[in-house]
Amino acid sequence: MKKIFVLILFLQFVTLFSQEVEINNCNIKYEIDTIGLSKTGILKLNITNKESQKLKISDVFHEVYIQPIEVEKFEASLNNFDKIQKSIIDVNCLDCFGKFKNLKPNNSISYSININESKFFKKVLKQSKTTYRFNIWFDTIDMIKYSKSKKCFAPNFTSEKIIYTTK
Repeated sequence: MKKIFVLILFLQFVTLFSQEVEINNCNIKYEIDTIGLSKTGILKLNITNKESQKLKISDVFHEVYIQPIEVEKFEASLNNFDKIQKSIIDVNCLDCFGKFKNLKPNNSISYSININESKFFKKVLKQSKTTYRFNIWFDTIDMIKYSKSKKCFAPNFTSEKIIYTTK
């Protein structure tokens, strides 16, 4: 009898604490500006709040949270792009975000990111004066801080194919 009572208490405890709160994607819009990327190495990521409430979003986007994926290198002799094998590197960086600020509905925040200074891009885009084609994966899951009024997260974002020539 005592074992059954303990089992019932345990199951009630597990049921009570295993209830997860469903947290959905925030309604945000990503835009990437790569005009002049081959000349400057700088791209701009714009995030627009499409929620009806303000969101707390980081004022800094650290370079460790972007990586090139599905990279292809242009082979002039073959006149085509050849795929480079590369996997995403998992990064945990607790102090890579700045202060969080309120982003009002339909307002945007813009981040300038220099891919020439990114260790992930340097590791993959090694050869100088070479043309590469790739997608950029933005890890944005920690960009938004939960507030009392809104519990959502920023889903990761992958850009369209980008063509970039290294210096």
